[in-house]
Amino acid sequence: MAVTNDRFKVDHLTKIMIDTEPFVDYFIIRERTKTANEYIELITALTEAKVSKEKLIVNDRVDVAVVSNIQRVQLPGHGLSLSQVKGNFPQLLAGQSVHSAMEAERASYAGADWLLYGHVFKTNCKRGVEPRGLAELHEISKKVTVDLYAIGGIKPEHIEMLHDIGINGIAVMSTIFESNDPVSAAKEFYEAFQKIEGAEF
Repeated sequence: MAVTNDRFKVDHLTKIMIDTEPFVDYFIIRERTKTANEYIELITALTEAKVSKEKLIVNDRVDVAVVSNIQRVQLPGHGLSLSQVKGNFPQLLAGQSVHSAMEAERASYAGADWLLYGHVFKTNCKRGVEPRGLAELHEISKKVTVDLYAIGGIKPEHIEMLHDIGINGIAVMSTIFESNDPVSAAKEFYEAFQKIEGAEF
């Protein structure tokens, strides 16, 4: 998963997403300062460029997902609850952002379709905040049955150890979207996955 960083205008963000798309399974569109119309402008531009809607996950903005006919949403801790989304929009698949084993178990029980846990390693996005490390992530991977993704400071060299813990995949923001060469950055992660023989994230 590649998570957008809310730092680019729609046209530039569209280009980065189109260029990196061959190496990304899903994009989480997390543009907190953009209007609903800007979200829709972005999604329209992506779909016109043949980026599948199946690859798009809208962060927080359930309204945008519904209007744009996007099937997946990522719910932050401060947003609508899983029960609200599932009860009112049963057609949506909903992931939940979690920061502890307790939150992960609750979200799994509440019907989350996947979990996003972080931040795992030190990252500039959470400057001054201690990373949560791998121990709790490993604990969560043994307790929940839904897909589990890790986020936060992840580099290509971490892929093998994260795979060994038993998670289903990773989410990356700054390493791709703040890179001088986003395509090469995305490709490096893609190739790191390919090196793990028989690995399925």
